[in-house]
Amino acid sequence: MERMRTWWIGLARRERVMTLSAAVVVFLGLLYSIAIEPAWKTRARLTAELPRLQAELVQIEALSAEAKRLRGRAGVEQTVESLREAANQSIRRASLLADVGVRGPNTVTVTATQVSASAWLSWLESFTREAPAAVAAASMQRNGPAGLIDASVSFQLDARR
Repeated sequence: MERMRTWWIGLARRERVMTLSAAVVVFLGLLYSIAIEPAWKTRARLTAELPRLQAELVQIEALSAEAKRLRGRAGVEQTVESLREAANQSIRRASLLADVGVRGPNTVTVTATQVSASAWLSWLESFTREAPAAVAAASMQRNGPAGLIDASVSFQLDARR
């Protein structure tokens, strides 16, 4: 340290000013490269990522809500009668005219005549998504004017759910 002090005293006034100026420039450069630039870049990156992360959060919350709904349904013993009742309620919500019957120990059959094909397929898609059953057999035949069909589908209780 004494050596540095001797060196500093040995410099002319102009050399001291230039040395201090160079030290300040080096210090500011280090400060910028170590503290300011990384923070600036991180802020810009996070600003760009925020919308994607918010969308992922919405998706995770939706999946969480669905898992809770499914968990609540898993505790209920699924019987052929509960499947028949679920099919009846779903048919009523979809405003379709169909007959729902029990066929065998774990099979429910839904039959409709002169029903709109698009309405039937829409109902079938939503019911298979929400019901604890798998489609065992399905048939559709055109009947009458364009877009009307006779349809039948059999559901079996799904042991995997």
